[in-house]
Amino acid sequence: MASTLVKPIQFGKLMLRLPTTAAFGIQQQQRMTLRTARPLLFKSSKPTQLFGDEVPNPPTVPQPAANRIKGSYHWMNERAVSIISVPILATAFIYGAHPINDMLMGIVLPLHLHMGFQQVLLDYFEQRRWPVVGRVFKYALVTVTGLAMFGAWRINTTDVGLTSYFSRMWNANKKKNIDDSQ
Repeated sequence: MASTLVKPIQFGKLMLRLPTTAAFGIQQQQRMTLRTARPLLFKSSKPTQLFGDEVPNPPTVPQPAANRIKGSYHWMNERAVSIISVPILATAFIYGAHPINDMLMGIVLPLHLHMGFQQVLLDYFEQRRWPVVGRVFKYALVTVTGLAMFGAWRINTTDVGLTSYFSRMWNANKKKNIDDSQ
């Protein structure tokens, strides 16, 4: 004995209410679902194995030791340097030149650039494929970063400081145009 039901059927954003019998409603619902096999129809005598025997069990996988410079902490260090650079740059824009802020900027900005370029070198010049070129670029990056930090230190200690230096560079063309027009 089939009773007549009003079953809501959804087509996209439309909701249709069609009078159906109970059996027809179940068939309609089955047609609208994904076409997958029911798990009850298939019985297996042995437990399911998703991967073959070549995949080792987690306790047997050797875990590398945590290293503060490479690998496990590298991503966290990159994010910390990125977050630290925001208030340092904001302080330079808001308050202007200050020796402590200039010194922090001379450390954090080259370090931030070093970490970014290091990831580029790791992605495009991996050790397996480019053993010599990758090593040369890695040492060149360390050298350039050291020179950038030394240059920032020299500007901060013997010249006007990084904030004033960049401010003068930014406004140099404007002053030149003013001098030329007079």
